[in-house]
Amino acid sequence: MFKISHNQLSYHGKLVRWGILGFSSTPIFGTYLYNKGYQLQFLVCPIKHFTGIPCPTCGMTSSFMAIARGDFHQAITENLFGPLLFFGFIITAVHVTLELILNSSIKAFYWQIITSKKIQIMGLCMILINYCTQIYLLSKTGELTLSFIHSPLFKTISEMSGYF
Repeated sequence: MFKISHNQLSYHGKLVRWGILGFSSTPIFGTYLYNKGYQLQFLVCPIKHFTGIPCPTCGMTSSFMAIARGDFHQAITENLFGPLLFFGFIITAVHVTLELILNSSIKAFYWQIITSKKIQIMGLCMILINYCTQIYLLSKTGELTLSFIHSPLFKTISEMSGYF
């Protein structure tokens, strides 16, 4: 299940783990701050802001916040993969923290699952299918068209073409 290496971490290995710890704990810490009322106005999806079209990760912040409040139904509603990614960040942060404390690498059962090319391709396909479904549903209601028409990209194109 878990295997702790007898070799100590190298200086480079420690630096990499500190980087991973910073990367994986930032969304967790940010979720805590957002739920306490601290918000950064510039944190918006640049793709959705510029085009009016949501990206595959749109709703992730709202999903994380719902998880932190214990509202898993809302978390899944905001972004289907939000809970999976949030708990992935938690597991990564705990794992890397233990490696830094023990000064040794730890081989865990989930590492083989994460590094499996088949699992990675299946995950990517699931994300793309979910995204295509979301775009399709938005296009059927007309919301996608309205969002695009009100976007900076559409306004720029229409000004350049002179049609609108």
